[in-house]
Amino acid sequence: MNTKSWEKSLNYPSPLADRAYDQGLQAESQVAAAPQRDKHFLDSNIFDLFVVSPGRATPRASGILAQALGLPIEVVVDAIYRAPGRLVPSLPIQEARRLLAILEPLELDLALFPVGEPPPRGHIRDVAAELLDMDSADAVADTLGRFLGVAASAAMDLLLTPPGIILGNVTPPAVAALAASLPSGAVRLQEIEPEGALYALFAASLTTQQAGVLQRHSYSSAMFSADGGALLLGLSRSEADALWRRLHAPGKIKLVPEALLRFGIILQEAPPNAAPALQLLAGVPIEDFPILAQALPVQIESNLPLACVEARLACYAKEGLVATAELENFSLIRLEILSASDAALAAVGLSGRLPLMTSPLPRPQARLLRHRLEIAGAEVLEAAGG
Repeated sequence: MNTKSWEKSLNYPSPLADRAYDQGLQAESQVAAAPQRDKHFLDSNIFDLFVVSPGRATPRASGILAQALGLPIEVVVDAIYRAPGRLVPSLPIQEARRLLAILEPLELDLALFPVGEPPPRGHIRDVAAELLDMDSADAVADTLGRFLGVAASAAMDLLLTPPGIILGNVTPPAVAALAASLPSGAVRLQEIEPEGALYALFAASLTTQQAGVLQRHSYSSAMFSADGGALLLGLSRSEADALWRRLHAPGKIKLVPEALLRFGIILQEAPPNAAPALQLLAGVPIEDFPILAQALPVQIESNLPLACVEARLACYAKEGLVATAELENFSLIRLEILSASDAALAAVGLSGRLPLMTSPLPRPQARLLRHRLEIAGAEVLEAAGG
């Protein structure tokens, strides 16, 4: 039995694997509560006008506000996407209420605060998204495109391009507004606060001089390959930025928050009595063990955060199984289409004689394409991207 035959029966549910994922994924999305205003708020006569959340507004609101209030566009964008942000200071109460009424059609979440009592602003963060519901992909892209002010196709590219960062340099109210607008359960959002996060640096095809720059830093986590590749883990944002500037190789370097790294577990060797352990650890049915054993090495887990990889490998080793971890974020996948109607191929922009092999695709793109083909009745297998 070859690897492709086994691949068709992969992705068994595993309670232990699911629990490991949940434990390893560090939820950093903390939405700041709206400030509470005391009764003396009503007694004040002069107020500042604040954006407390983007609400349901589109990016077009920024230009309208900038023109209407005579403000630089940068100030307005900062107030909206890094809310709470002051738009207009020191307004008499009647004028403030009139302005609120005028701006209501923009669907921004606006509020008045007594002068000198600005609401606290949350920490700046970046936001990554993982598509969970393949059937909602188009609806997610449409919503994200409206929120960002870009075409749905551009939003889809952001969503499906690892590591999936869709928003940068925003505060919790902007994240909450985006989350509220997305189809329920369709997307997992993960927030990263750059100043407190650890980063991984990936490099490819470095020159001898560039590799020397990294080697001189003597990071304990640094790994180098003979072809000019390098991997450094555990970098602070300032360390990562400093190395980026020193290397002068933007096309060869990727900086990724470690919280967004995802790994697969590859089973390399398994003793003849390993079937019960594999059922417990990875959800592989005991009756399928002979097929798996003939197809080794085989991937048996996917999408694991870095934080739980070491513990998962230890679990396999304890049962006498030889397993390794493989970074998935930047791996490429080809889809081999064994059977499909012409209409199914045309719907996803493909054509040709079957069996048909696609070009190498990032994992999220391949996952969505496979789903769309299979719901149209196609038979599809995965192969290494090459």
